[in-house]
Amino acid sequence: MLAGFEVSHADQAPQQQVAEGIAVKMLREGDDNSTLSAMLIEFAPGATFGKEIHESQEILFVLAGEFYDGERVHPAGTLITAQEGSVRWPQSQTGCRLLVLYPNRATK
Repeated sequence: MLAGFEVSHADQAPQQQVAEGIAVKMLREGDDNSTLSAMLIEFAPGATFGKEIHESQEILFVLAGEFYDGERVHPAGTLITAQEGSVRWPQSQTGCRLLVLYPNRATK
């Protein structure tokens, strides 16, 4: 491994069900060396998360399918940046796969 690099692979990341029809694979958890957290989120068709209030900035990229935030549908290829304190209602009628980054979220 090249010095200064860290590698994660989605196939090797543990999967956790966070709600019915919604699975998360944690690719990287923030720590004392870097506060960046990264995960893949899969929504099954019709899955709904409920009200979500962001505790920190979130960057979301729709990899596949369509993501609905409670106001509009975002197709694959959409980049969404949510600021701390913002609110949405994540769901997907068709199912979707998301890459989600938290640039400033260390876990302890």
